[in-house]
Amino acid sequence: YLPFSLVITNDPPFPERITRTNRFGFGFSSVWLVYRLWHCNITSDGCEHLSKLLRQESNLTHLDLGLNHVGVTGMRFLCEALKERLCNLKCLWLWGCSITSFSCRDLSEALSKNKKLITLDLGQNSVGFDGIKTLSEVLKLQTCHLQTLRLKIDETDPHIKKLLKEIKESNRQLTIESDHCDSRRKRPSSQDFIF
Repeated sequence: YLPFSLVITNDPPFPERITRTNRFGFGFSSVWLVYRLWHCNITSDGCEHLSKLLRQESNLTHLDLGLNHVGVTGMRFLCEALKERLCNLKCLWLWGCSITSFSCRDLSEALSKNKKLITLDLGQNSVGFDGIKTLSEVLKLQTCHLQTLRLKIDETDPHIKKLLKEIKESNRQLTIESDHCDSRRKRPSSQDFIF
C-alpha cells in the first residue's frame, strides 16, 4: 500500500474530478466525481433528474445538495436511487434541505438496501425525535454500511439522548455528529467528508 494524495481539478461546468495518486505521481484507476450543487435552487423536479442519473452506472460518488429545497418529494426520488445497485454514491450532503421526519421512512428503507453510502449529512434539517427513531431501526443494525451521520440534534431532549446512546451501543462503527443549532454558523465543508 502506497501513500496517496488528492488531485482536485474544477473545470466548470463539469464536476470536480478527484484522482488518487501515489507518492510517485501515478494515478490509481479510480476517479471520483464530486457534484457540488450548493444553493442552486434545486427542487423536487431537479431531484427527479438527479435520481435518474444516480441509477445509471457512473463514477459520481460525492453529491452536495446543501441549501436546496429538496423536501419530501425530492427526498423520495433520491431514496429510490439509493436503493439501486448501480448507485455509487459514497457521500451525500443534504444540509438545510427542508427534510422532515416524514422523509425518514424512505431514507431508512434506502439505507437498509444501500451498501455504498458511508457519509450522510442531514444537518440543519428538522427530523426531530420521530425521524431519528425511524432511522434508528436501520442504524442499529450491524449490516448498516453508513459510517458518518450528521444530524440537527436537540441535545436537551433526554429521549433523543437515550436513543442516540442505544444506536451507538448497537452499531459502534457509526459516528453520529451533532450539527450546531445555530444556523448562522459556517456549515461543514463537503471536503470534511471525502474520507
